[in-house]
Amino acid sequence: MTEWWHRITRNWSVDALLSDDAQRTLAAALKDPEHPPITEHPKNPGQKLRLPPDLLWMIRVVGAMAVARRRRPLPPSFTDPQRGVAEATDLDWLALVQTMAELIRGVTAAPRADVYSVSLNREATPTVSRSTLAIKADAARRLFDISCRDLTWAIIDSGIDARHPAFRLREQKDGLLVSDEAFVDKEGAATNCTRILETYDFTQIDVLLDPDTKEQPQEVKKRLEAGADPAKLKAQLDELNNALNNGRSIDWGLIAPLLRVPPEEYVAPGNDHGTHVAGILAGHWKTGESKGLLEEDLNGVCPDMRLYDLRVLNAQGRGDEFSVMAALQFVRFLNSTTEYAVVHGVNLSLSIPHDIANYACGRTPVCDECERVVASGVVVVAAAGNQGYRKYTTTEGQVSEAYNSISITDPGNAEQVITVGSTHRYRPHQYGVSYFSSRGPTGDGRIKPDLVAPGEKITAPLPEATFGLKDGTSMAAPHVSGAAALLMARHNELVGRPGRIKQILCATATDLGRERYFQGAGMLDVLRALQSV
Repeated sequence: MTEWWHRITRNWSVDALLSDDAQRTLAAALKDPEHPPITEHPKNPGQKLRLPPDLLWMIRVVGAMAVARRRRPLPPSFTDPQRGVAEATDLDWLALVQTMAELIRGVTAAPRADVYSVSLNREATPTVSRSTLAIKADAARRLFDISCRDLTWAIIDSGIDARHPAFRLREQKDGLLVSDEAFVDKEGAATNCTRILETYDFTQIDVLLDPDTKEQPQEVKKRLEAGADPAKLKAQLDELNNALNNGRSIDWGLIAPLLRVPPEEYVAPGNDHGTHVAGILAGHWKTGESKGLLEEDLNGVCPDMRLYDLRVLNAQGRGDEFSVMAALQFVRFLNSTTEYAVVHGVNLSLSIPHDIANYACGRTPVCDECERVVASGVVVVAAAGNQGYRKYTTTEGQVSEAYNSISITDPGNAEQVITVGSTHRYRPHQYGVSYFSSRGPTGDGRIKPDLVAPGEKITAPLPEATFGLKDGTSMAAPHVSGAAALLMARHNELVGRPGRIKQILCATATDLGRERYFQGAGMLDVLRALQSV
């Protein structure tokens, strides 16, 4: 029996696992392992229970093996390549759990055993909590006693759930939360008790900047529904439209109030990607604050850093280049309003396909805007993209799989940004570069990515005060953002010198013995980077 079996039986007895209620709970959790439902603990009433995503993946494997062992056909959802396992129905998952339950009937305690791999017997035809350990961020913080509380990063993504305890302000002396609520202090006064300094929604900025549109932007509707003053909002819109009609350039001082989501009108993001990314960079969630959900503290690379939430992706995780460029321009505006930098770095865990026919590689509008932000003294970290693996359907209708070179996406093609590929979360030497991680060279022959960082099954906070696993170069990028911040926190002279920071991180990366166009300079090593300066 593996460690996974013992973790199950800590929460359920074998008899309880055979009950209808437990099987329905497991089936619901298996349908979406990244976001399993939170239920009442069967052994400890009043305590919450959430099965670890890794455990649910193992149950999927064991259940499928049990179905095969019973020589029963798998539901079509599991075998049809056009549908995929994600589309399996509740009844499909319940059938899998019931078959697994038959397999364990009568099983008692047994010594622990390790499972190192599960391999698919392939048909032959002619012709992602351990990731910070992998990059040594935990050792670096302890050795150098580094705090990033004076640094701020902009997360240009789908939005951060500021209500999550992982982003709450803490007392510097004892590390306790300053308040149990995100926007109300312990005395009941309205205030921002989070490390999310501001939230701005750019998802419909194109509508805001069109003075002739008759459409009311969704952001305006949400603000009105959240209790915004209609007269004040109309006055702001009228002032903006008058400026645009008179030929003035974009005045961010006018637009910012329309994009800002104040605490009293707070609207949580509809997509969980940005919360996960922000958690990898700056999450700090203690087990005692999780109501039994966490087995160990969930800490990001820089657990006391402050963030700007710049939303460019909607609830479906979709956005456009214009919104991203607007957010990047806004970062430059924020830094131009004060003597010292307000935003020290930007994380772009998103990808935009390169427009090959119309732009030189690395010179698309979004890449040019990234170069301007770097030139202004801000570190810009971008995901390389997840285009390193492709499925192709042949003319005969067969589905083939292949690796994909020259697959770096924008804004990762920009020369001065730090472009990050993905590797295994704690065994990078063994597994190398993730199969999905986009590979270089760039379309014009430059070496990208610049380096790689953990991006497989990374555990981080998710909205509604929970957590989960995600894969992708999106998860790798915030590790590098965190490393850049730690360098600036340790050596203040590096603030405003993004080129030097990129040079240090690449020069101190660990060679994984892979092709340069796969791994770049190698695997991020935070401790070596700090020691090299």
